[in-house]
Amino acid sequence: MRMERDLICFRHCGETIFVYQTLSSCPLCGDPLSSDLDDSPLTLPCPFIRASQHPCAIVLRPSRGDFLSSFQNQENLHIALTSLSGDITEYDTEGLVTTSAKDSDDWNQCLLVAQVPEGWYDRWEEVLATCSDRCRWSKDTYHEASNNCYSFVLSFLVKLGYEEFSPFCHDKFLFSEQYIVPKTQNAAKFITIHRKLQSFGYWIDEQQQ
Repeated sequence: MRMERDLICFRHCGETIFVYQTLSSCPLCGDPLSSDLDDSPLTLPCPFIRASQHPCAIVLRPSRGDFLSSFQNQENLHIALTSLSGDITEYDTEGLVTTSAKDSDDWNQCLLVAQVPEGWYDRWEEVLATCSDRCRWSKDTYHEASNNCYSFVLSFLVKLGYEEFSPFCHDKFLFSEQYIVPKTQNAAKFITIHRKLQSFGYWIDEQQQ
């Protein structure tokens, strides 16, 4: 079950208009939309997912609050791993913590950074079971800048050895540029439109003029 709604985008009156539900008439001119669109409507899928429904994946959420209602640019993000059964393994100020899928409400609105194919599920589970070094990943060794959630995930990916991640997982900046930035940029636009639609029934994208 999807946690959030998709956006609908269409052109009319020379404008690019975003809404959450199909309209029968143009919000600008009032004309019926049944056959008078400049282009066919497009659906923009909501980028946010429930982490527990995506096995063997890398997931991302705000350190506090959630993306749609409270997240602001420059606020910290928190990255974690899911298991085959949807449990969440994460590293933060409390040390290394695994939360069962049924108790993972904090991860009900997050970004799917990447996911391995089914052929790698066994290897993922094997590495996840052996990389939980409680000494290195204890709350006493946590450091906001040098030994954090990002450090844990990249360490895991190095051990995993999945070929698509290997060129990037030794450097957090490379990994971020390849996997994190594209996801957050897409999410940022969706968040902007979502918040506009909380006050108005539609939103015009002036950048498309």
